[in-house]
Amino acid sequence: MKLEELSEAKNEYKVLEKGKVPLDSEERAEVMKAKAVWHHGPNGEATPAVWKSKKADGKTVYVTATHRAFGTAPTLKGAINKYHTSIKGTA
Repeated sequence: MKLEELSEAKNEYKVLEKGKVPLDSEERAEVMKAKAVWHHGPNGEATPAVWKSKKADGKTVYVTATHRAFGTAPTLKGAINKYHTSIKGTA
């Protein structure tokens, strides 16, 4: 990956972080049921590995990330799939 591409990806992630909004209870339950979780809660409890962000154009994007990589999807199921197929392995 070129330095310019890396910089663009970092900026995209920062924009997504600024638009971060909580998952609603149904979304959170779906993430937990699919076991798309990190064990970062108190006492190692499971926490969702997917979060959502509202973009400036009003569209919702679902995000899953580690300190090494992130993936986005327009649907919750898509983000859960990205977690299981690529992001989880970078942890």
